[in-house]
Amino acid sequence: MMRARRVADDVFIIGRTSGSNVYLLDGERPVMIDSGFPMDARRLARCIDSLPGGAPRLGIATHCHLDHTGAFTKLKKIYGLRLAAHEFDADVIEGTVHYDEYRVDRVRTAYYGLLKPLFSYENTAVEERLVEGDLIDSLGGLRVILVTGHTRGSIVLHQPERGLLFTGDVIRNERGVLDGPPPQFSPGIEETYFEIKRKMLGLEYDVLLPGHGEPVCGGAGRMVVEMMRMRGRLG
Repeated sequence: MMRARRVADDVFIIGRTSGSNVYLLDGERPVMIDSGFPMDARRLARCIDSLPGGAPRLGIATHCHLDHTGAFTKLKKIYGLRLAAHEFDADVIEGTVHYDEYRVDRVRTAYYGLLKPLFSYENTAVEERLVEGDLIDSLGGLRVILVTGHTRGSIVLHQPERGLLFTGDVIRNERGVLDGPPPQFSPGIEETYFEIKRKMLGLEYDVLLPGHGEPVCGGAGRMVVEMMRMRGRLG
């Protein structure tokens, strides 16, 4: 059963989707970050409707992968929300450009092919095309930071005054261990680590809100530096 819980002031997480974590940001312009798979839409709507805040007016896709964008088509119809994504991934979400190829073995490719009917997906319009440095009007301002590699348009969202960093798949929390994006689904994994080092290690934040795994609510910035050190990425 999907449940929403507060993880920071005005920030709720909805876990137990079939895909990514979903975050709801309360305020004058309620915002939803990522949406899970298409099959998650109805349960997400019931969970959203149970919360005291208003319905989301803006959806943000941290990147174009189906487990993060799949439910947006149906949720747009339910709530009339607008969808925002980085301009480099927007055409993939809209269906005019194909995904970059993954390095997935044949057995796994066949497995995903068998599951495809469960994840029926309709492409959807991206009303707001984001670029590096854009400021999204939520929680006092979410800064868009482009971190390419997992996809061309993967982004993280930074709120320095509240010490928050939403990371999508750029940084995951796998059973309490921070890691970069999954290599088999990341055509540019080395580029991702280079971008983390160049753009993220100097950011100020204590709370990391990943697309997969539990939020890190304290000392997250130091943990990311340690993650990079352990992987030999600081040199």
